[in-house]
Amino acid sequence: MSINIEYLSSLVSRFEGFSSPTDAQQLIIALGNKQGRSDDDDKKLAILMRAEKKAEELAQARAKARKMLDDAKGEERKKRTRRQIIWGAALLKAAQDEPHLARLASLLFDDGYIAEKDKDAVRADYEALQGE
Repeated sequence: MSINIEYLSSLVSRFEGFSSPTDAQQLIIALGNKQGRSDDDDKKLAILMRAEKKAEELAQARAKARKMLDDAKGEERKKRTRRQIIWGAALLKAAQDEPHLARLASLLFDDGYIAEKDKDAVRADYEALQGE
């Protein structure tokens, strides 16, 4: 039975650093550190190492899938934010020329459609619309 010694050493080193390794990881540590392993030990070790390799591949695949989903959600958030900015800018521009839209913008400011924490950012625009 052929055991990849480099991979085994990396697994043993990594698992020894864990505060609470699983039973399989503890067995890999024990068999990996064992001097004069038997053929049966090597078979067990090979099975455990294959399982660990598959677990690593699964974790990597899940991480890629998570990143892909996060990227897709991020793109959707960016599109939504851009739409909101465009609509808000259009309303503000129209409110500068149309008194009834200026009243609408003031209503949005006064009736809680703009969060209290954000009012300072738009207060100058609000005051400019009030003066027109």
